[in-house]
Amino acid sequence: MRYVRQAGSDPSFLLKALGEASGELQRAFYGLHPRELTRQGRGMDDGWCLQAIPFHMRETERGFAAQFKAMLDRREPEILHVDVDDIPFPEDYEDTDEDEVLEEFHYLRRRTTYLLWDISEREWERGGIHPYRGRVTVLQLAREMYQHDLEHLWQARRMIEALAGATR
Repeated sequence: MRYVRQAGSDPSFLLKALGEASGELQRAFYGLHPRELTRQGRGMDDGWCLQAIPFHMRETERGFAAQFKAMLDRREPEILHVDVDDIPFPEDYEDTDEDEVLEEFHYLRRRTTYLLWDISEREWERGGIHPYRGRVTVLQLAREMYQHDLEHLWQARRMIEALAGATR
């Protein structure tokens, strides 16, 4: 029987998916009216508006990048917690330009993927000590980023489709 890796365990797959996420998010936001960006989500998107998603993605990207850098620069460093479940406060993002935030996320993500493209197979297993989870590897964090991207891409799609349904 052929060994099948867990989804998201192949570094080349993860790098491709991570590299595409920022462009997918930019495409999802293309052409949206500023009024649509601030409409509050409902149901499972309660507490969110579209404008908060790229802000949140940019902030978590900064945190993930710092974790990767620490893990690749030092042996088993203590790494900071990145709260991927944090819903940003409106006052944190309401005065931001979503195009600028999307561009910055795209730039930061490109830097992160370039960093990861350059590591060896062995370095994917490098670890850091997370304050709540204990030892985590570069591969585990990359997989977590991939999952986080998927969740927010689907969330943006759901919210945009709800906007389209509301205008009919």
